Amino acid sequence: MTQPAIPRSRLSLGALLVVQPPCLVLYQYLAKSLGDQLTPPGTEIWAVLDQVITAPVFWGMVAVEIVNLILWLSILSRIDLGKAFPLTAISYCLIMAISVFVFHEAVNPFAIGGSVLILCGIALLATEKETA
Repeated sequence: MTQPAIPRSRLSLGALLVVQPPCLVLYQYLAKSLGDQLTPPGTEIWAVLDQVITAPVFWGMVAVEIVNLILWLSILSRIDLGKAFPLTAISYCLIMAISVFVFHEAVNPFAIGGSVLILCGIALLATEKETA
């Protein structure tokens, strides 16, 4: 007995929704890495700009942002903005995890509670029935 095929557009939308938030997280990871490499505040703006545009991490950020834009436009071509945008909130939870486990930054209980609420909201959206 064969199972019914999943419509291609549905499958690709699911893949897009899984790949896009990690792209947002990767961008923020690269931004933090670049920020950590810059000279301390008070340096002349042109020197900082030179540091930024000559850093390979910056060009990685540009590439990730281009990929993210293509993913986001593909998502928006398949579902409404009102349904798509709240799903990106999972990136806040992922970014907080990166900040703790990679950059060893402190997280307060309110941030953890906020992340739990975000995940609950995403779960509610995922179970929402389609209305006419």
